[in-house]
This record gives sequence, structure tokens and C-alpha cells, in this order.
Amino acid sequence: MTDVRKYTERKQLRLTTRGRKSGTPRTVTVWFVVADETKLFVQHASSAPAQWYRNLLREAAVQIDFGDGPLEARAVPILDANEIREVLKRVRQKYRLAWLIQLLGRKATPVAAEIRLVATS
Repeated sequence: MTDVRKYTERKQLRLTTRGRKSGTPRTVTVWFVVADETKLFVQHASSAPAQWYRNLLREAAVQIDFGDGPLEARAVPILDANEIREVLKRVRQKYRLAWLIQLLGRKATPVAAEIRLVATS
């Protein structure tokens, strides 16, 4: 299994979810922070709705791609407000611009998800 810690310094990943109505693959580029060898966090705190988040609420199977090809993963929404704040804090620590984007989206309800790689044989 790939150790995602090797991607810690990368700035973005491509996240592919399935459209909640169409079932069509939908890919977005998002910021992320690595938690451990198989887990990372993604978040959204701007005023525009996070369609990728709404999609993963319907279907947890996702793909992530750091530029080396897609990896199968499962996404779990983070529902606890304190845990979401912790993810937002970690994102601000990694990305200088994140605090401004989060400030501009302060009227939005921030969302976050934990993404874990799926073991492949």
C-alpha cells in the first residue's frame, strides 16, 4: 500500500467522487493535510457549496491522485465541530492563503472529510 506521508509537501491532490444524481465521476483539485501513512484530511470553508463533499456523503468510495495515478480510497465526513476546526487549523498551518479563504467564507459552514486509502492486493 502507498504511504501517503511521502506526499506531505505536495500542495494539491485530485479528488474524484461520483455525482450523487448522475453517478458520473467528478474530479476537483483540493488542498489536503496528511494525518498518517494511510489517512489524510480535506476541507472546504468558502461560501460556495462543496459539491465534492455532498457527493461523498452519498458514496464513500473515492479516488485520490497526487499526480502519480489514482489511488482507491474511502471518505468519511467529519461531523464533530471541534474536529472540523482542528482540520481547518492544520490546513491554515500548511497553506498561508487558507486563513484568508476561510475568513472570506466565514458565513459558510465549513466541512471536512477523512480519506483513507483502500488496501489493494
